[in-house]
Amino acid sequence: LALQLSNYIAKEDQEEISKKLSIGVPTLQLIVDCLKQGVGYDMRQEFDAQVFRAGMTKLEDIHAGTVLTGRVTNVTDFGAFIDIGVGKNGLIHVSKMKGRKVELGNRVEVKIINKDIERGKIGLELLSVL
Repeated sequence: LALQLSNYIAKEDQEEISKKLSIGVPTLQLIVDCLKQGVGYDMRQEFDAQVFRAGMTKLEDIHAGTVLTGRVTNVTDFGAFIDIGVGKNGLIHVSKMKGRKVELGNRVEVKIINKDIERGKIGLELLSVL
């Protein structure tokens, strides 16, 4: 199946396929590349090590206004989830993305805008895609 899909995508316009699927070309390529891998393959192992701020390892360590780097772990219609190294992913709502698009795996610089320890939620603002 992966070979057939790869051959089809190689013959067709990737931009057009991406538009039909409502995803970016890099995401389409990532999906195809991952389907070519074996069952035990984990694409996350290929990413560079995170660059987290020293001493920031728990939700209690971060505060509004803190600037951190992280990696995009999921992209949805309402925003993107970011691993910032505190054991809980933060959310950049689309209204805080400043019109920018992010893709799965992008390294980003974000600012903490709020946190709710009881609910385990972290609100982020996108500063830049690294």
